Amino acid sequence: MRNDDQPSAISHPDLPGAEDARRFGRMVRARRKAQGLRQEDVASATGVGRRYIVDMENGKPTLRIGPALMIARFLGIVPMVEHAPNTPQDSDPPDMIPEDLPDDLPPLED
Repeated sequence: MRNDDQPSAISHPDLPGAEDARRFGRMVRARRKAQGLRQEDVASATGVGRRYIVDMENGKPTLRIGPALMIARFLGIVPMVEHAPNTPQDSDPPDMIPEDLPDDLPPLED
């Protein structure tokens, strides 16, 4: 049952990533239909529930990413990560190793 006193995450336009979720859902739906697949077909092939697919295609921004990536892969969609301006790139990892480590550290044991 749905509590009508609380706004749905799908219809809440101010949630971070809400527009991206809507665009992703439209892309998944278009690809699924272009391949002549029903939501039930995708659910059966990926092991993800049909309700999840419905929510994803409707742009629900609070879904877990793992199943979404599995569905995308099944449909031949290759996700791409875009970096926001002024954020570290994958090729520029933070310097996490202190410079003043002793030279005589014991070997690691499994």
